[in-house]
Amino acid sequence: MKKILIVEDNELNMKLFYDILQYQKYTPKKAMDGLCAYNLIKSEKFDLIILDIQLPKMTGFELLEKLKKENIQTPPIIIASACAMDSDKQKAKEFGIEDYITKPIDINNFVKTVKQKLGEI
Repeated sequence: MKKILIVEDNELNMKLFYDILQYQKYTPKKAMDGLCAYNLIKSEKFDLIILDIQLPKMTGFELLEKLKKENIQTPPIIIASACAMDSDKQKAKEFGIEDYITKPIDINNFVKTVKQKLGEI
């Protein structure tokens, strides 16, 4: 079963992501802030990361910068953010992240994007 890290501080969004991924037969794991996500990425192997940008303790971009600086390999990443600003999308591309989903999410599009990133479509 594919293991997916959800990095999201909003409890309702976290529940939605978690429930969708579980229903799709994935193994989701929760991180409610950037620091927790950083520690999990260093200690466990994931097949995919769903990453919010606006997070407590360490933003999504600060997390990506820290992982890059420390040369820590990451699985594919999908950004899921309420901020759909072009500057954020551009910054995500600078980290090699093409998939940027805006919240509130379209569930079918979310599932399709996850499956594509995992090489299942």
